[in-house]
Amino acid sequence: MLRHGPLRMLVVLISISLTVVVVEGSRSYDLETHGQFPTLFEYEDFESCRKTYREQYVYCIVRARIIPDDDSQLWRNVSIFSEDSFHYDHRVLERGVCVQNCYVRVDKAAAGNNQLSQLRACINQRLQENSDLQIDPNVQIYHCYNSANDSPPYDFLEICFFTVVAILILLVCYSTWFDLSLQSAQRYPDKYFSKSHTTSRNRLLSAFSIPRNLRRIGDSPHTEIRRELNFLESFRFIQMHRIVTLHIVMALVKAPKSNPDDLERMVYKPAAIHYVAEFQNYVQTFFSITGMLLTINFLEHIRKNPQFDMKYFWERIRARLYRIIPAYLFIMLLETSINRRFMNGPLAQLTVGQSRAICRQNWWTNLLFLNNYIDTDKPCLIQSWYLAADLQLFVFALGCLMLIWRWPFLKKYILVAGFAWGIIITTIVAYTRRIPPVMTEDLKLYDNYNFGHPYFQLYQPFHMNITIYFAGMIAGFVYHRFRESRKEFFKSRLQFNLLQITVFMYFFTLATDWWVVLHQSSIPPFLLAIYATWFKHAWGLLCTMIQVRTALATSWSRFRSFFSHPIFIVLGKLCYSFYLIHFTVIVQIVGSSKQPIFFSMRVIMEYMMTVCMYTLFFGTLLCILIELPSNVALRELFESTPEKKPIGNGDAGTNVPNGKSQLNATSD
Repeated sequence: MLRHGPLRMLVVLISISLTVVVVEGSRSYDLETHGQFPTLFEYEDFESCRKTYREQYVYCIVRARIIPDDDSQLWRNVSIFSEDSFHYDHRVLERGVCVQNCYVRVDKAAAGNNQLSQLRACINQRLQENSDLQIDPNVQIYHCYNSANDSPPYDFLEICFFTVVAILILLVCYSTWFDLSLQSAQRYPDKYFSKSHTTSRNRLLSAFSIPRNLRRIGDSPHTEIRRELNFLESFRFIQMHRIVTLHIVMALVKAPKSNPDDLERMVYKPAAIHYVAEFQNYVQTFFSITGMLLTINFLEHIRKNPQFDMKYFWERIRARLYRIIPAYLFIMLLETSINRRFMNGPLAQLTVGQSRAICRQNWWTNLLFLNNYIDTDKPCLIQSWYLAADLQLFVFALGCLMLIWRWPFLKKYILVAGFAWGIIITTIVAYTRRIPPVMTEDLKLYDNYNFGHPYFQLYQPFHMNITIYFAGMIAGFVYHRFRESRKEFFKSRLQFNLLQITVFMYFFTLATDWWVVLHQSSIPPFLLAIYATWFKHAWGLLCTMIQVRTALATSWSRFRSFFSHPIFIVLGKLCYSFYLIHFTVIVQIVGSSKQPIFFSMRVIMEYMMTVCMYTLFFGTLLCILIELPSNVALRELFESTPEKKPIGNGDAGTNVPNGKSQLNATSD
């Protein structure tokens, strides 16, 4: 019954779901009533203002709230419509105003000499031309552009950035020259850049060599285990690409739009609801991969070194930080310093400026890897919460593995407790705090990339992600146990039943998530908490099953061979740098727009192509010039042992799922 029952149920469930989608997939949306609403985003021509008034121009982004008027049918419609979380708050209007044009239009005697009063009068005048509504006197000026802040003086952090770049250029030039000189002195031996130098001095001085780091990206693993796990690089890259595309959509949702009504209609559609809900599944893949690789490397180490050694714990953490920190610090410095030099247009402050201001305030939470717990609604680098959660999980899981090494009888208790913890705590938190069961796009949080949504309480903390990390660890133990007896694994009915169960769990969420979102107000809170737990873990468990089955597949498996293609190995090695740089690229591109954006699938695709192209270019530079060489240099500078194993060009030294994995790390 188990063999076929879940699949039959799944087919019936999906069929019913697709039928209901046709009937109920889109909410009623009164276009005629919505068309009477005041324009939500309205921007005057920024370049025209700047060219017309030159040195005297002032262009302000203003937000103004409409004064409630219960006698107005229009106001009542606006107020009711704005209560829905899938809708913008149409009671708050955003305007881009050329101040000099306001001086010309308004009655100065009535408005007074105060700039804020004149802006209010200007907006009110436009509002009353189209509707019998007025705005609140407390107008918020979000930001003003003028000739003075077009070219602000250089500050300390900008000078630091230029100094770092200058030092980096010198290091790269000298190291490349040094490496090429050694190659010439050795009469151009074969595979010169693939071989590590024999002395620590030469390894250090050639660490920033461009041809050597290019070779490190392209080098294939040299051991059988690493080759068997190559396919994980493709899994990582695919999920990385999905993260980039979703962050592009988030940035476009944040940007002012000329057609917000189209977005409001779109977010009701089941496909859009599922697309946003799926976001949390991307990082579950990373956590599962990391847990699996950490365990495999750990077991390989204790196989070669059975004597317990606490030093291993600190060596692994140190090696991990060597990989993560240098490129991370560089991006944070970039974000807090010269990014403002590229602000050109009325949307720049909303994107680039906001990111810079938050990073200058909360940089220390990132540096201490606590930003997934502190000020989570004001993130510096919105993607960086993951680095904090992943490092916390890495340290916690490594500590658990050390306990298992010291007291092997604890293994099953630790793994079961860790696996169960995430399930129990997710259910409790979702129930007690009445958290929505899945992530949704709350358009009232558009200004902060949807941060502040209650679901982030289930999404970001490391203790909420333990289950999938431990599932990956269990997969690592399974791989190690059955690597020499693969047929025994695939003959096991248990693994086949688990596969069917996880397939059913995931596709059940695929078929039902949109319905649960649209009807959650009528579902009992406890059932919502159960569904939240189910949804959070369904994909991660299925992904873990796919990983361990693929890892144990025969060498001629077409599935594994395809996803182990060398191009995926290269792209997987670049993923960490892509992850760090991609959102900086996004805010620069979106922030360069001079008018509210027209939101459509075509526009989304155009932005995706542009962002992916720049991310590929700048991410590759970040990897070659900072990530790879700094890892080698730090190892040579701070490793305590006088005789170290040569650092191969495929060295990775970290388990960061969106960076280079321990597929390429030494196992000791």
